[in-house]
Amino acid sequence: MYNENEFFAEIKSRGLNLTSQQKRAVIHDQGPLLLLAVPGAGKTTVLTVRLAYLILVKKVDPRTILCLTFGRAAAKEMRERYRKLHEDEIQFSTIHSFAYEVVRSVFREKGIRCEIMEEQKGPQSKTGVLRRIYEKHNALAITDEQLEGLQNTICYVKNTLKPAEEFEQADIKNFPVIYEDYEGYKKNSQPRLIDYDDMLSIAFRELSENPQRLEVYRKRFNYILTDESQDTSLLQHKIIEILVKPKENIFVVGDDDQSIFGFRAAEPDYLLNFKNTYSSAKILRMEQNFRSTPQIVDVACRFIRTNKLRFDKQMFTRNPKGGIPQIRHFKGMREQYHFLIQKFRNQKDLSQIGVLYRNNLSAICLAEELSRAAISFYMREAGKQKFFSHWAVNDVLNYLRFSFSDKSLLILERIWSKLNCYIRKEQLDYLRRKPIDRSIFDVLAEQPEVTSKRKIEYLELKKQFKVLNTLPPDKAIHFIRNELGYDKAIEQVCDSLGFSEEYVKGLLDILILIAQNEPTIVSFANRLTYLEEQMKSSYKNKYNNAVTLSTIHSAKGLEWEQVYLLDLVEGVIPEREAIKAAQNGKVNLLEEERRLFYVGMTRAKQHLTLCSMDYFNNKRVNASRFVREVSLVMKGKDPEEVSRKEALNLQSDLVAGLVIRHKIFGEGVIAKEDGNMILVRFNDGSQRSFMKDICEKQKLIWAV
Repeated sequence: MYNENEFFAEIKSRGLNLTSQQKRAVIHDQGPLLLLAVPGAGKTTVLTVRLAYLILVKKVDPRTILCLTFGRAAAKEMRERYRKLHEDEIQFSTIHSFAYEVVRSVFREKGIRCEIMEEQKGPQSKTGVLRRIYEKHNALAITDEQLEGLQNTICYVKNTLKPAEEFEQADIKNFPVIYEDYEGYKKNSQPRLIDYDDMLSIAFRELSENPQRLEVYRKRFNYILTDESQDTSLLQHKIIEILVKPKENIFVVGDDDQSIFGFRAAEPDYLLNFKNTYSSAKILRMEQNFRSTPQIVDVACRFIRTNKLRFDKQMFTRNPKGGIPQIRHFKGMREQYHFLIQKFRNQKDLSQIGVLYRNNLSAICLAEELSRAAISFYMREAGKQKFFSHWAVNDVLNYLRFSFSDKSLLILERIWSKLNCYIRKEQLDYLRRKPIDRSIFDVLAEQPEVTSKRKIEYLELKKQFKVLNTLPPDKAIHFIRNELGYDKAIEQVCDSLGFSEEYVKGLLDILILIAQNEPTIVSFANRLTYLEEQMKSSYKNKYNNAVTLSTIHSAKGLEWEQVYLLDLVEGVIPEREAIKAAQNGKVNLLEEERRLFYVGMTRAKQHLTLCSMDYFNNKRVNASRFVREVSLVMKGKDPEEVSRKEALNLQSDLVAGLVIRHKIFGEGVIAKEDGNMILVRFNDGSQRSFMKDICEKQKLIWAV
């Protein structure tokens, strides 16, 4: 055992020279405390040193300490870091693992056998069951994107402690009955099935309703520490809250500025209202960043202050100066990729490069270009990549296959509904009864009672597929979309099934970018297979000399010497839903988008580059408003102050032909003026009407 001075002397001898802010957090031993730790502040070090302090200085029994983290990797890292300081056994756990411990004890007492839904395989797996239930209530197959959305919504319902009925207007059709059916399926299964969210809800219910069980855990744990608390849901917070009372020895570490998992029901407001829950709580700040250069820290710190729903923090660093963050603006996506290739080509240590993006789709063409340049890459979320199995990608490939063999009924059955040639199920039945020894279109043209007009259409389609077979791959895809009417078919499918037309057409734009590198249709198809395999197997490069590709969400907690943020355009980051919500006065989503951008920026240690463009997926776009904010900050200006000064104060200034920037929708031109009304045509092609007096009052528009 040590006294306090001996303890810190020992810690220092091990190379851990704590700052005064860090020491204040370490020596806090009784009562609730919220520790706000900026990026790169050394929070894991503080947590592990505090654990050793409690045991070695305050003589706390290590068996009475529970340390909860957001993910398994964080729990493992903290356990390993702690054991370098001390050998006593402390329970390091995710909140889900702790909750499952409670659930198992409950079920054992009741004689209930249970299995975890996520561990089931095949038709009985969670995804298999949800697919069947969705199809049962909607008479439609569910896509991978809809399935992911359905699972996220179920998670959101349980973790926000809201009834499913409140989500009647959710994007998932018939969600309340699907939810009820899914819950019933699990409860009635033998053995009983529970999913990860059930672990939390069952544990909370048992601890809330069973005082004896609750008292067992309260006596067992006198001290509870939680890490990454900004990513914790309301349900998880409530479990912790009920456990720590009445002692309230709760040590919470988090950063409201890094809360980016709202779609998983993360509840950053709980931190903002921490003193409402724990009236005697202390709030400490660790504001020194040990990761990044002063230039990166300063820009990121001033950038995030535009958010209002946050604790004020003065992030700083004493690291040596480095280069200023770079903003690069490109004409289009390919120019962006070529810039990156040139940057990476001659670098010896690729493992110190992180390329970050909002959506996994951004990785497809980048992986393609890196592969062709023989630059190794490691993709953190390759397993979540659904591009190659998407129905639209498979449709295009089937069109191409059919151009090689228009005798294949099997291929026709996959695309017939999207061909504007009046092929119906009756025609398919007719074809199934006929020997197909020549072009299917010839067989269709010979049907009894076929009209001359329809016969011409069938034979014309035959000619079109022959033309398709002769085209280079990129032109072939354009031909499918335009001449064969696939884009119109997509519009109909998306309209009837509620898919995102923009997303689906974006997939086809990616296909075209890849196809431009290939001379023939066969080589293009082979290239797709090769690229998919390279992306799947990229995990083997994790510890090799390879560039890391990651979504910003997945990059949380990581760092690189060089960081490149890609595809920084309006509609991607911030996403359209957040922009629309902000237009209606709801800023929460937009603030989370700004936090996401901030998390991406603060992964960089020495070099940070922000990449924007004029054209994204062949559409004219505006640079992300966050790039503009960073640009202003780098010039020593306050983005909000600039917006107020630039806002047009006189209604007479709003005249036709004026190029303006709208606070929500970006750049555009006033196309028409009529009294108090103006019509603005924005760079993304949209048109919107506004009232002059409202624009003036709310400072919405300024001249470019």
